[in-house]
Amino acid sequence: MLKYTITKSDANNGTKGKWYGRIVYDETIDMDGLAEHMRQHNIPYTKGQLKGVMADLVRCIYELTTAGKKVKLPDLGIFRIKARGKGAKTKDDCTITECLLGNNLSFRPSGAMRTKTWGDERNRWGVKWKRVERV
Repeated sequence: MLKYTITKSDANNGTKGKWYGRIVYDETIDMDGLAEHMRQHNIPYTKGQLKGVMADLVRCIYELTTAGKKVKLPDLGIFRIKARGKGAKTKDDCTITECLLGNNLSFRPSGAMRTKTWGDERNRWGVKWKRVERV
């Protein structure tokens, strides 16, 4: 069940005083926890084998995305390096330090993940929601 809370923005900008819904996360599952979860689905691999494959997957996604490639995992999504920046008045003024202010690893759902989670409907997976008070 997904939990959410309602909070009032106190930011000093146009959002101040407005109320927003925020998802409350119970925990973060690391690679060890994910491997154990997958093993419990009776797949024919050990937890150690799963962790090894996932470690290689993480390393390879890093290598490929930092080489300027996108990595698509069918029915999951596409990983890529995404940059943000500000505009320059001329082409010559657009240097790496001026026009590329930051970058991060971006994920965009695709295939079954996209059709089940995004779009107008907020409950495509039949997710149950519960409002909680923020702790």
